[in-house]
Amino acid sequence: MVFRELHRMTADDADVLRDFIRDTAADAHACGAVVGISGGIDSAVVTKLCADALGPDRVLALFLPTDSTPIEDYRQTREMCQQWDVRYDVINIQPSVDALCGQLIKPGDNPLQRGNIVARCRMIALFDRAKREDALVFGTSNRSELLMGYMTKFGDGAEDATPMYDLYKTQVWEIAEIIGVPKEIIDKVPTAGLWDGQTDEKEMGITYRALDKALNVLEQGGSDEDMAEAADITEAKASELRATVRIMAHKRNIPAHPAVRVGGSA
Repeated sequence: MVFRELHRMTADDADVLRDFIRDTAADAHACGAVVGISGGIDSAVVTKLCADALGPDRVLALFLPTDSTPIEDYRQTREMCQQWDVRYDVINIQPSVDALCGQLIKPGDNPLQRGNIVARCRMIALFDRAKREDALVFGTSNRSELLMGYMTKFGDGAEDATPMYDLYKTQVWEIAEIIGVPKEIIDKVPTAGLWDGQTDEKEMGITYRALDKALNVLEQGGSDEDMAEAADITEAKASELRATVRIMAHKRNIPAHPAVRVGGSA
């Protein structure tokens, strides 16, 4: 079986994404967009696309650091927003994180527990500001993360619209170059910034470039053997990826509900 290679992104693809953002905001009668900007490539791409689509004055980039946020992220997010004339604000969410962790975290808990709280505190702040701005929250998840469930439910997985829903991580890098995201952002090691030393690829146990090749074949109906060959990974790893995509479907789908109307017609 012959599989299509990953599509190389073009300027036309960037226009499609801008049109989506523009149409989504117009359909909702929203005054603008709120984006959680982190210093990573995903949030940079969505911020720039929103600025191009709606005008920079209608975009608020909200930087939501904790005590473990690198100093360079402060500089990079501020400089990007200044360069693009996007409105920029900073809210340190550490007090909120500390308050919730003090009530919920127990000794010996997985660091992921705290990471989830961080992500959900950020989303509370984003939706609060969006309400004040009469704006929509544009999410920054990409297809690689969505398929793998690599986001926090009701955290960074919560948004009004997801422009990069169909873009694998490698395609996000390509779009970033097309629309003018700074090279130092494109070259950064991907991390959700949920705790010190955390990186996406280390946590998933695979590079994004290999992951995307495997997922691309998986979505075309390929076998574990096909995925392994395309991504130069073991069949065992391919099987693990397939299982993860299946198990994590609940994170990217609407909440489970009965397939038939319960209680008769309205």
